[in-house]
Amino acid sequence: MKIVQLRYFQRVCRYQSITKAAEEMYVSQPAISFCIKQLEEEFGVKLFLRRNNKLQLTTEGQYFLEKVNFILNSVDSLTAQMKDMGSNRNHVKIAMPAMVSTFLFPALFNAHSKQFPTVELEMLETSSLQVTKLVDSGSVDLGVTIYDPALHEDYNVLPLMDTELMFCVNKNHSLAKATTLTYKDLQHEHVILFKADSDQNVQIKRAFKEEDVEPNIRLYSSQLYTIKEILSYGNTGAFLYKQIGELNSDLVCIPMQNPVKQKFVLVWAKNTSMYTDTENFINFAKTFKYQQGE
Repeated sequence: MKIVQLRYFQRVCRYQSITKAAEEMYVSQPAISFCIKQLEEEFGVKLFLRRNNKLQLTTEGQYFLEKVNFILNSVDSLTAQMKDMGSNRNHVKIAMPAMVSTFLFPALFNAHSKQFPTVELEMLETSSLQVTKLVDSGSVDLGVTIYDPALHEDYNVLPLMDTELMFCVNKNHSLAKATTLTYKDLQHEHVILFKADSDQNVQIKRAFKEEDVEPNIRLYSSQLYTIKEILSYGNTGAFLYKQIGELNSDLVCIPMQNPVKQKFVLVWAKNTSMYTDTENFINFAKTFKYQQGE
């Protein structure tokens, strides 16, 4: 029994005619007749009866058709899935927080491209709290997020880099010459925070609360360009990662006496199959070391 025989049989059943089936499938009538005869001889049953110039299924033929429909639907579904896998070849999709992507992704991209020049990386910017949801849904292959011990319950976790949040201002800001700051020092300052659906936002607000300070928040944003433009006026500060300060000479990033430190990790779902290119990226990430400007 071959797939092509099953397709011929299915078409004959659809039209109750070998002639019409042959026309649709662009083959000769004898070729289809021969396949039907082969099936009947293989199983030792009669699949069709001819009545009033039409082919009518026998009881055995009706049963066989039900199974053939199931088999061919499965084959077509598998074919579509395999083609989809083929279209995803040489492609890895990664979700990560928008602010982190400004310094971490370029370094990842550059280092990965040297080892795998034909593999395309696609980055999806989102909030840190949304990364694992995208991994869960299968919308991305991998995610970069802030480390939490609870991640180990549902994900494989690979450390990538450590960082901390600093208070960054323009060189003309009144605090630009400060060496360190407390959250009380900022109680009258205009502050920009990450969006509300980010872990950074939660931790910074908690740090203010621990020092009994209500921050004067003027904007929530994860768009670095917008934040930098606002900081350029010299009257507002923002909590940014120290690596952003290192990459932007127009910013002065001041460490906090009680800093919010974070570790970024690569996560992917446990007990799931993955494309070869995704597995190669994970192995690459195991040796990756973040360096500014690389």
